[in-house]
Amino acid sequence: MSVGSVRRPVFEEEVAVPHTTEIKVRGYHEDRFGHVNNARYLEFLEEGRWDYLDVHGPRGGFSSHGVFPVVAHLAVSYRRPAQAGDTLIITTQVVDTASRKLVMHQEIHQQATGKLCCEADIDVVLVDAETGRPAVLKDEIVNAWPELREAQRPR
Repeated sequence: MSVGSVRRPVFEEEVAVPHTTEIKVRGYHEDRFGHVNNARYLEFLEEGRWDYLDVHGPRGGFSSHGVFPVVAHLAVSYRRPAQAGDTLIITTQVVDTASRKLVMHQEIHQQATGKLCCEADIDVVLVDAETGRPAVLKDEIVNAWPELREAQRPR
């Protein structure tokens, strides 16, 4: 995990509406200081990414394309604490692509106040299931994943 500046989508008007995932904060998510521990936010972000992929990922799933997603880099900024009883809304979207990676932007907001708790940019590499090496984002995958086409539009 790397802590650093988080990029906002630079072409928001061209990107599909972010996918949302709702999570209820439970007592076991809190640390001894009475708020959600920073490591739990990483779990919440992961849940949001998998929920996004279940709905928006490549048609046929990753295995049908011979690849699987791996987080290569994560830049996260923590803005405010969440506590047991809070309902959190996680937004997830693909905001950029390169030949061997895609960038997802995620935000976690408190549902009741709309306030930002956490935001992150995640570099995801698709790994070839046979070789274990990073795979090029082939047209076959891009065509099976409409959000990747959106993220590849010229800016």
